Amino acid sequence: MEGKPFQKRKLGLQINSQDSGTSQTTFHSTQDLVDDVINESWDRVNQGNNDAGKQIFHDQVDSSPSLSAQKANTKEEEVAIKSSNSQSTDPLADTRENIPYTYFSKDRRLIIFGIIIFIGFLGPMSGNIYIPALPLLQREFGVSATTINATVSVFMAVFSVGPLFWGALADFGGRKFLYMASLSLMLIVNILLAAVPVNIAALFVLRVFQAFASSSVISLGAGTVTDVVPPKHRGKAIAYFMMGPNMGPIIAPIVAGLILMKGDYWRWLFGFTAIIAGIALILVSALLPETLRCIVGNGDPRWSEKKNESKNKEHSSVKGNEILRWHLFPDMGIRKPVTNDQFFRQKFPKPPKAGITLYWKMIKCPPILITSISTALLFSSYYAFSVTFSYYLENDYHFTMLEIGAAYVCPGVAMLLGSQSGGHLSDYLRSRWIKSHPEKKFPAECRLLLNLVGILLTICGTVGYGWSIFFHYHFVVLLVFSALTAFGMTWCSNTSMTYLTELFPKRAAGTVAVSSFFRNIGAAVSSAIILQLCRAMGVGWCFTGLGMCSLISLIGMLYLIISQRKYTPEDF
Repeated sequence: MEGKPFQKRKLGLQINSQDSGTSQTTFHSTQDLVDDVINESWDRVNQGNNDAGKQIFHDQVDSSPSLSAQKANTKEEEVAIKSSNSQSTDPLADTRENIPYTYFSKDRRLIIFGIIIFIGFLGPMSGNIYIPALPLLQREFGVSATTINATVSVFMAVFSVGPLFWGALADFGGRKFLYMASLSLMLIVNILLAAVPVNIAALFVLRVFQAFASSSVISLGAGTVTDVVPPKHRGKAIAYFMMGPNMGPIIAPIVAGLILMKGDYWRWLFGFTAIIAGIALILVSALLPETLRCIVGNGDPRWSEKKNESKNKEHSSVKGNEILRWHLFPDMGIRKPVTNDQFFRQKFPKPPKAGITLYWKMIKCPPILITSISTALLFSSYYAFSVTFSYYLENDYHFTMLEIGAAYVCPGVAMLLGSQSGGHLSDYLRSRWIKSHPEKKFPAECRLLLNLVGILLTICGTVGYGWSIFFHYHFVVLLVFSALTAFGMTWCSNTSMTYLTELFPKRAAGTVAVSSFFRNIGAAVSSAIILQLCRAMGVGWCFTGLGMCSLISLIGMLYLIISQRKYTPEDF
């Protein structure tokens, strides 16, 4: 394309404005355009397209009209050129501002989110549905409590490392294929676990593969959110997605209790997980499209329409109706970029394939390292509470198993509220900042201001919980402090994940995988040693120490906020 970008941008705007029945020829700033307005505008363009000239995406522009367009200096000449160019306009001439962030309709995005929320539930459920059966499995396999508990430690260790593998491929080879691969592995492994002979070595090996398969959900899900949701709404989107992982620890023990309530049916714990994984695999295969932007761009099918001018003429009358048609089992198999056009490669560049070197660079990057450590410390506090909560309710407050299960509902609901309120407030504050600074780019670090509040809430809840148990306060007081701990933790976790996906959009899955690695390591270590620390230090001072450790998170957030925009994503 040799035409001047300004003239072609002007031409494209006039075509859009004419088709939509308005005289407006300018757009507001780009990727912050409301998705619904964009989709509605494109629909109006497509409805009236009975000739190829009103199509936005074509391969090439006739050289003669293009030369005329270069010489046009008046509005009347541009209108005449637009008429003569009615058979060929080129998407490569459009600027980035004229391309919507996502072409997926509202209904399609709703289905995408429903699927990834459901899949996000599977990972934590696989780990937590197993825990209530540990005493039963100890008897069935004839091993010590230490040995059977080691199956949980192994699961958590693999669950920490697994996202690094899935995250590396998710930003390079596509989302859907990895969803299907991980869910297929999860299905097979859980079927084997349900049928495994009473052999502790087989249990260990299969639990390793189960953890590896289920560890994909967070990094793949965060990457999918980044693909289809612009930064303007990403805080809310991350909050909605995290409903799945947050519901896993709440629902899984209840399901386990119902399965084990009438007998020693521990195999059905894995059978139930296999059924859910099978349903998820069918949903992904049949309904989930590929969303990785370096492969499908913004999801517009017209990127792949590389036809000559005559074919455009022949089929132009049906393109507008076919372009939004849904297909079952879309984008199956390993996908390649839909086009090799230079503009597409510039707009949606493919990141370099991740490896140990790149992950090491990510870990050394201050925004990723600081937010990951901050989240890990908060998760350590939460899992320290989660492990000791049932222990002290049973031994100090003499709760039954049913009452203990009901008590976990309170922090579980607080987790959901923290995620949702934090995500919506984060997006609201972002929109206010943009309105008050229309000529500036929003610094992603401003989202971390909310973390200061969340960290303080977590510290308050952690310290208060420890001393409430020490002084044996009424259990309602414990519920209040447990809710504060859970609320603050998920508030900060959601905000940090949104920050990373906005700062490193092309490495969203990879950065979230690194953060998950730190977070799960912190949770595993905390869960393993917290009871011993409570016995050695006293529960009050132990949780006070955990609260003070969270001050490190506070200092880290202040550093990132003060040094905002000092670090950029170009290196990745």
